[in-house]
Amino acid sequence: MIRALVPSVAVDRASLQAAGNRLDRRTRQTWIADEVARAMRSNGEPNAPVVLEGVRKPRQMEAIQKAIGHRYVRHVHLQADRKTQRKRYHNRRRDGDRLLPFGQATDDASEQELQQLAQKADVVIDTSRYTKDDVFSHVSARLNLHSRTSDRLVDVVVGGQYGSEGKGNIADYLSPEYDLLMRVGGPNAGHIVFEEPPFTHISLPSGTRRNDQTDLVIGPGAVVHPPTLLKEIRDCKVEAGRLTIDENVALITPEDMDWENKYLKDEIGSTAMGVGRAAAKRITDRFRDERRCRLGKDLGVVCPELAPYVGSAFERLEKAYWRGEKILLEGTQGTGLSLYHGEYPSVTSRDTTVSGCLAEAGIGPRRVNRVVLVCRTYPIRVAGNSGSFSMETTWKEIAKRSGIPEATLRNHEVGSRSKSERRVGEFDWTMLRRACHLNSPTDIALTFVDYLSIKNSEVVRFEDLTRATINFVEEVELVAGVPCSLIANRFDYKCVIDRRRWQ
Repeated sequence: MIRALVPSVAVDRASLQAAGNRLDRRTRQTWIADEVARAMRSNGEPNAPVVLEGVRKPRQMEAIQKAIGHRYVRHVHLQADRKTQRKRYHNRRRDGDRLLPFGQATDDASEQELQQLAQKADVVIDTSRYTKDDVFSHVSARLNLHSRTSDRLVDVVVGGQYGSEGKGNIADYLSPEYDLLMRVGGPNAGHIVFEEPPFTHISLPSGTRRNDQTDLVIGPGAVVHPPTLLKEIRDCKVEAGRLTIDENVALITPEDMDWENKYLKDEIGSTAMGVGRAAAKRITDRFRDERRCRLGKDLGVVCPELAPYVGSAFERLEKAYWRGEKILLEGTQGTGLSLYHGEYPSVTSRDTTVSGCLAEAGIGPRRVNRVVLVCRTYPIRVAGNSGSFSMETTWKEIAKRSGIPEATLRNHEVGSRSKSERRVGEFDWTMLRRACHLNSPTDIALTFVDYLSIKNSEVVRFEDLTRATINFVEEVELVAGVPCSLIANRFDYKCVIDRRRWQ
């Protein structure tokens, strides 16, 4: 600012101090206030915040407060002990400071009134034990520039059974209402959304294509297969500025997939996508080696095309909170497959409950507004040795009850990633109660109600569902203790009967 007013002044510190003192005498210390006010008037955004550094005298500050208005000025005074000041002065290595000893610089008249500023400042911070980032965090918090941790901006969609509940379709339906879509989990769980032909989201959030105006985040606890993710990004035409892949996501290698195919596919019905093996490398001492355990920060080496997408989910979320953006967090698989709460060993490699999803995303529980628990009328599991049902049934029986041809059911009921056939069971009311206990949902999304009766498939209003289906929904609400707000009755753009009282 001094050089703008006195262009001929030299850049060394002594000359700048002398010029500042002359301006103080000539303007009665109002020159800083005059320049700030002029800059604010010329700015195209008159309400934009202005950060001013280097006010050194009480009368300079009084002039600023008078020119702009005291209520619009927040005065922050940073101080440090003499030893710390000296060290910082020498470490700055500014060209204009090299010829001026520290003692002489601080003895100048322009510096003598600094301590008086602390007596009238709104915020005083002793930075002797602070890093630059600490100072920023402290000041921004004192100025209320951080988002409030009580702002409930996050809605979560999770599965209540064994996966394949139709979470992708529900998340896709809800996505236009959100500013940020986030996904956790791994590529062993594909989420199919209705298009012609249908599209399967493997690592990207399910609303990526429906709401192409929203930003996307893959959370730090996710596991990704770089070639598969790159293909999905290209298929969805996602630009780097729109997607953030957290630098701490785990990367799947071909060796991970080979190992799971050899040891887990037949043993527990694993999809053998390498997710569990990649996640294990982050935990076990034997594999805790950066050369073997690759993370998102290594994508520049592993897959250079993905490097522009790598960033910090924490920073993107913090920006979203500060802006008041609505966030939809999409979980994968289902509560019955949780590593901790499922039927071990027929479980996946992570905790699939709301708590696990929040941990993988880096979102605190106070941020959560709503939890949508997705359940299907007849839960499914992968064929083979994939775990038990409380009451297993057959596709032939479902066909008989619903009126849907058995061949149609069998053709539809294959894994979105593994393409394996699926087993089917009766609706498990005990599992519903347990899933509600573990996830504390605010809403139930009930899917595949056409499996109760083919007559439901063309219905657009709740009251037009079959009487037996309405009774079933009421029973779900009774056991869950929360409303059945979303009902999916077919695989279509208009597949959801929306009974929500929130948006």
